[in-house]
Amino acid sequence: MGGDRIGFGIVGCGVVADYHIGAIEEIDGADLVSVYSRSESSARDTGEKHDVPWFTDHLEMYESDQLDVVCICTPSGVRIPIVTDAVDAGKHLIVEKPLAVNITDMDLIISQAGAKGIKLMGVFQLRYGPAARRVKRAVQEGKLGKVVLGDAYIKWFRPQEYYDSADWRGNWGLEGGGALMTQGSHNVDLLQWIMGPVKRVYARMGTLVHDVEVEDTVVATLEYENGALGVIEATTASHPGLPAKLEFSGSQGTIVMEADQVTLWDVEGESSESSEAETTDLAKAASDSKTFGTEGHKAQIAEMVHILNEGGEPEIDGPESRKAVELILAIYQSARTGQPVELPLQG
Repeated sequence: MGGDRIGFGIVGCGVVADYHIGAIEEIDGADLVSVYSRSESSARDTGEKHDVPWFTDHLEMYESDQLDVVCICTPSGVRIPIVTDAVDAGKHLIVEKPLAVNITDMDLIISQAGAKGIKLMGVFQLRYGPAARRVKRAVQEGKLGKVVLGDAYIKWFRPQEYYDSADWRGNWGLEGGGALMTQGSHNVDLLQWIMGPVKRVYARMGTLVHDVEVEDTVVATLEYENGALGVIEATTASHPGLPAKLEFSGSQGTIVMEADQVTLWDVEGESSESSEAETTDLAKAASDSKTFGTEGHKAQIAEMVHILNEGGEPEIDGPESRKAVELILAIYQSARTGQPVELPLQG
């Protein structure tokens, strides 16, 4: 690595790549040094826009000594060889959610990175929001008393044109799922991060509006290891789309979050707090897939720069980024079989 500056490369030049690039360009000590896409026009346009070398061969990109970290922004179902080649080349990894579309591939990525001493960071940037961290502390410190319910509601809308815009969208093999895996996974991750592990799920799903392979609507009931119960509702068929909402209820209080804002804080012994939800970038994402902000990505990429210069491990490492995906896969399995499914899943 060249001094204190860390070189980042982008693999996959679709919509999500812009969030990584925008974050890298704002972080002191981070340099965008290369981009890759299987599409020559996409690679060239992105490289020329940001004045960096562009590639259509990821192995050629990995040869650069200036490249320290690879941001994997490709569809999940095609990334295994790209990721394993990065590990072999000694490049550290920031991998967009989901880490992979099945347990076997997730465990392969985690084990290969660990064996080579590669820092592996999964992207679940909503954990870095101030409201999410505040709520997690409250639950951990027992402010809600005995927690009895932890629920997530992701009632979003995507038009058919959204799915038609890319061949991987709406495809089980390439996307790994629909409303829950793609749109819902960040809030599923927050839910299990705050509430703790889930031990059993029971679910139903359907493709109710869109012409796609994957589900556009799913409902699951959860039983947490701590005895609490919960519900996850996720859809991309609810017009016009509402901000994602998380609710946490216990014997001494209830907290509600919408789009990384606390909209209800009613806890015994504390003054009741609430704030009217503003139209934030996260709220707009309910109806527009291109409106997420870059703050969470900046936090994660800045963390990687710090780790590579000062030491340490990512807060959301491979095993941690695996948890939400495992829960989603369990929900899919229950919906397909019509039976409750126990966690942890086997490969």
